[in-house]
Amino acid sequence: MQHNRHFELILSVFMMFLLAACAGPARTTDEGIEEAPLNGVLSYHELDGRTGLMGRIYKKADGTALAEAFVNIYPDTTTNLLGPSQYLSSPADGQGRYQIDVPPGVYYVVARKRVSGDPTGPLGPGDFYSEHKRIVAEVKAGKMATVDLEVVPMKAPMFFKKAVVEKETDTGVKGQLLDAAGKPVPWSFVLAYIDADMQRLPDYASTLSDLEGHFTLYLPRGGSYYLAGRIQAWDMPHPGELYGKLGGDKPTPLLVPDGTFVEDVVITLTPFTGEYKEGKSRRPY
Repeated sequence: MQHNRHFELILSVFMMFLLAACAGPARTTDEGIEEAPLNGVLSYHELDGRTGLMGRIYKKADGTALAEAFVNIYPDTTTNLLGPSQYLSSPADGQGRYQIDVPPGVYYVVARKRVSGDPTGPLGPGDFYSEHKRIVAEVKAGKMATVDLEVVPMKAPMFFKKAVVEKETDTGVKGQLLDAAGKPVPWSFVLAYIDADMQRLPDYASTLSDLEGHFTLYLPRGGSYYLAGRIQAWDMPHPGELYGKLGGDKPTPLLVPDGTFVEDVVITLTPFTGEYKEGKSRRPY
């Protein structure tokens, strides 16, 4: 037993050195471009002493450039990379290229283009976004980090469910997400289940809630639904993440008649106090 532990320790140390060796230090090419070994940065360039990010935004389907897209820069993932960001770029040019000055640091980089042309606001059908790829970029002083961003079109109402309602319907739920203090919870989702098993992939999901926490959940037909509210709609909640069920600890089903919107539904979100369980990664809770 002691021999096995000793062997496992040696193996783990070896693997740490191996990973470090594979990552390697940054390398400078003959053209003076510093290549990045890790994260989403392809390379670093000197550009008039500027510090920030630059790159190209393109469509995943065919690789064509996406003009007029915006790049959002987040300092962390506390908002699940949704809602207002710390920094926002100018619209990408005709070749899908963008540049944005930010201080040195480590950031999460997201690209979005709304049909409306607005730089901010909830995403809807036809908008482009860089999925849920958490692209991390280290920005170095006096250098522009090159980060190319791949985007896909969004389907309605959102993309986290197994049953997709591809269009607005005449049946559903409208309401508001609030925290324990009664303040709106923006940029979040309402998940709908056709039964009381809410620890699985949801059957339907709402549009992103707006700045006042208002949401719209489109349903294909009337019925009895169990509802939950979350900041993010995949994986099970982590401790401290805002989460709530209609009815609280004892979820209450909501009866939605055909051809009707049940309105003024309020779901209160509080910090999740359960234990995060490995193995449910990318699985809704």
